[in-house]
Amino acid sequence: MPKKTRENFIDIVPASGKRVISDVVSAPKKEITSQFFKEPLPTIKFSKQTGRRWKKGRAVFIALTVLIFFISGSMFFAKMEVALAPKTASWRIEKTLILKRTGEKAFPVFRTLALPDARSGSFNATEKRTDDAKAGGIAVIFNKSKDAQVLIASTRLEAPNGNIYRIPKTIVVPAAKSESGELVPGSKEVAVLADKPGSAYNLGLADFTLPGLKGGTKYELIFGRSKTEMSGGSEGAQTVIGKNDRDTALAGLIEEAKKEAVSLILEKIPREEFLLQASIEYAALKEESVPAAGAVSDNFTFNLEGEIRAATMSRSELETALLKDSPQLAGFGGAMVRIKNLENLDIKLINYKFDATSFTIQVSGEAEAEAVLDQTAVKNKIIEKGISSASALLGEYPYISRAEISFKPFWIGLFYKKPPTDPARIDIVLKGS
Repeated sequence: MPKKTRENFIDIVPASGKRVISDVVSAPKKEITSQFFKEPLPTIKFSKQTGRRWKKGRAVFIALTVLIFFISGSMFFAKMEVALAPKTASWRIEKTLILKRTGEKAFPVFRTLALPDARSGSFNATEKRTDDAKAGGIAVIFNKSKDAQVLIASTRLEAPNGNIYRIPKTIVVPAAKSESGELVPGSKEVAVLADKPGSAYNLGLADFTLPGLKGGTKYELIFGRSKTEMSGGSEGAQTVIGKNDRDTALAGLIEEAKKEAVSLILEKIPREEFLLQASIEYAALKEESVPAAGAVSDNFTFNLEGEIRAATMSRSELETALLKDSPQLAGFGGAMVRIKNLENLDIKLINYKFDATSFTIQVSGEAEAEAVLDQTAVKNKIIEKGISSASALLGEYPYISRAEISFKPFWIGLFYKKPPTDPARIDIVLKGS
């Protein structure tokens, strides 16, 4: 017979069908607690090895995607570099050409140009004189009248202290004019000398009247003002500005201008123009010594205004004329040819004058000829024929002596060797043969 426990009485119901509280036996606390705090449902866990494989696979996928985009982008923006060496040759040239100012079919045309030039310099006076010297300087004569005024040589200018200075040459002072309702006097600069020698005539900046106009209506309308001090007046042995000093200063400034002439002209003319350097000359239009020649001074400033003049012609026209009938041209397969060292050839001018209508040039020397490549045409040919190798390009152009083709980035050429379809992505680099 089974052993009875208190737990067995829980399910016993009295005959009346009702349970009595005292008959209900509570379950042990340990069992009740275990019913409220049951263990959670089991979860699926991946092993560490499986997680690593998944992460590694994702990293490989991302890397491959980036690589594909990188390669595709590189191929899209890839460039082809084409290094070309045009064919060259050299031979002796001895040619005589007649150039015409106006176009005539049988003769090359030349052009002339004149560039305005102004320069000045400081120079030392060297001439010695033992007699007394007159002071001198620059004055500006003003004219407020409505008519121009002629002032003849030796016209007097009087300073406030009574010193008299004279104009050494005849000048014309322009009439006054109206600008924006205001009267603007006419003016003229002129070098003046003291009436007498001596240091007493050395004078600072001052105003002058013209005594010769005194008593007339123009006395108040025409007057002078010194632009420089009156200096150089002295007695005894002095250093003066001599004619040789003036001539030396003029020659020095002209020589300076000629040295700069080539660069000054090349800045003004188009690149396709060729400068005939033997035609360069300087025309002096205005000269001024301050103080004037003859004044006592240890040094002076010499101002020069003039023109740099020269003749030019078309570079290609000159090259065509020099290369005409040369048997060596046959080796260039009909390509255009230029002379690389045109400036180094000896070019002599015969009967040249700036205003001439024609003159002759004699050209001699070793000419270095080079084929001219039309870079646009080369690019179009590469695209049209799908050229990607140097040998194929050399077959198209017999006047190219050497060619090299490469791709950028460099590794594109390892598996992709087709020229871009956009000419802008083809770079032509010209190199010496």
